[in-house]
Amino acid sequence: MASVRIHGYPISTWTRTARMTCVEKEIAYELVPVAYRTEAHGELHPFRRMPIVEANGLVLIESLAITGYLDEAFPGPSLQPDDIDGRARMRTWMGICADYLFRDVVRGLPRGENPTDEQSQAARTALERAESVGVGGPFLVGEALTLADLWLAPQIANCQEKAPEIVEGLERIGAWWSMMQGRESVAETAS
Repeated sequence: MASVRIHGYPISTWTRTARMTCVEKEIAYELVPVAYRTEAHGELHPFRRMPIVEANGLVLIESLAITGYLDEAFPGPSLQPDDIDGRARMRTWMGICADYLFRDVVRGLPRGENPTDEQSQAARTALERAESVGVGGPFLVGEALTLADLWLAPQIANCQEKAPEIVEGLERIGAWWSMMQGRESVAETAS
């Protein structure tokens, strides 16, 4: 039996982040479809968002709380840097993903149709600005995978699906994404 239940859909960026966190931590999980925006959904999450995670008798909402909890409550490799500077850089990337890339890339690019020039430019600008923050090593924050990588990966995958040309020429993010595609957590959560 799975020790974690993730309520959401595979297509959801944040659901994928929670799933990737479980894979990296080797946490058995069950993906439970949510009846999106229904009263039942509202009983689990007052803002009717996803994912919602049940673990150790807790019901957790919001990816910041979910990924931090999964990392800290379960054994396995730590997904947060040991040093305060590294944790600050990790949280910076997490904020960039939540505040800018999700809005301009994930939400800003339509699924199943060509984006407008304005949508493409907003997504490209957001990604260029993110790239200017810098990649700290093979991973976003340095030599080891962190939660920041698990926050960005689904967003880049989403962009690659909808408008791959927008990522072209972003050397640091491109190299990082090429490396990330070899990870089990990326492959296992691709659908």
